[in-house]
Amino acid sequence: MNAKRVYRLHVEEGLQIRNRRPKRKVAAKLRNDRKPAVAPNDVWAMDFLSDQFFDGTKIRVLTIVDTFSKISPVIDVRPR
Repeated sequence: MNAKRVYRLHVEEGLQIRNRRPKRKVAAKLRNDRKPAVAPNDVWAMDFLSDQFFDGTKIRVLTIVDTFSKISPVIDVRPR
């Protein structure tokens, strides 16, 4: 059903239409004190990822990355 039809049916039945608040996308806060990496092993980043196989098995992946050389020495995969 499209929105016009739903609105018409609501009006005919005397129902109140719920006002939805818009979802606000909050921008990530940027830290000013971060310095860019100037050498390997200077700054590291880590991230958790999750995924699901076709049979429903869920996994979590921890990745650790050197931000200067973009090398990932550790990728740890575990079932969830």
